[in-house]
Amino acid sequence: MDKLKSIYLSLLIVPLLGACSNKDEFIKVEDQFSLNPTTDVAKKLVSGTNLFVHIKKDTSYTVQEGITASEISYISHTGLAKTIFTFEVDLTKPNIGMEVSTPNNSPQYGMQQMTKQATFEDSEGHEVWAGINADFFNTSNGTPQGILYKEGIAIKTSVTDGINTFFAILKNGKAFVGDQDDYENVKGEIQEAVGGRVTLINNGILSTQTNATLEPRTAIGVSQDGSKVYILVVDGRRFHYSNGMAYDELGKCLKAMGAYDAINLDGGGSSTFFVRNTPNFTDDRFEIRNWPSDNGGMERAVANGILIIKK
Repeated sequence: MDKLKSIYLSLLIVPLLGACSNKDEFIKVEDQFSLNPTTDVAKKLVSGTNLFVHIKKDTSYTVQEGITASEISYISHTGLAKTIFTFEVDLTKPNIGMEVSTPNNSPQYGMQQMTKQATFEDSEGHEVWAGINADFFNTSNGTPQGILYKEGIAIKTSVTDGINTFFAILKNGKAFVGDQDDYENVKGEIQEAVGGRVTLINNGILSTQTNATLEPRTAIGVSQDGSKVYILVVDGRRFHYSNGMAYDELGKCLKAMGAYDAINLDGGGSSTFFVRNTPNFTDDRFEIRNWPSDNGGMERAVANGILIIKK
């Protein structure tokens, strides 16, 4: 009986060992998919990172001349579904600008959905065509963590801690991303500014990250000369649709897009990416394109945001 048992076990184990010893037979994520990027942004991301193995959706559209949006759904190198939304803004176009929004366009702290904040800035000759959420904030009273400037006026110059960073539009029309040391050098030149936190790219070099948590994210970067702005929003907390990104992924993507400096903005349920869907001033002219993770896709009220303007 023992002899028969030994023979049976040997017959069972040998094929298993043979299969496991052949590394070519292991299934890899890359073997199941193929990459076929079609838009310029997707091509940059595929060639400039190792994060993509399969693209499910890849679209791009011109919001206005100088404002290009892209929406990409893909399978990551870890086998997870991800959906991202990007803007590339060309500030060399004389009628394109970027401004900070606040609830009711007021210098007072508060919280309001971005599609509502946009209505208070939107007018003939000063049309809001797109926007995102911006700084982290106190969810009880809407006080932002970082600095806040509107129309050249400093509303808030204090920060929460040493991690706080900022995105600014300078008085010369150029975009700028920096930390607190940079702020001391450029604060007299700031026209518009919002705070951020983790630095993703500094002087063209990816910053080392220790937090690998996947979350919905909003991030922003600028070209070396400050003439272009790159925005990335990634949805998360919805497994079969999108699982968010870690900081290192954000940095790699923004660098591939063209950013020389980049920071992380508020994410989670705050992450908001919207566009204008008509030149008319209808009540529903601002359309959320991403899936905010609060309450099954409901837009969250936030402290401030960044608007892309056609003058």
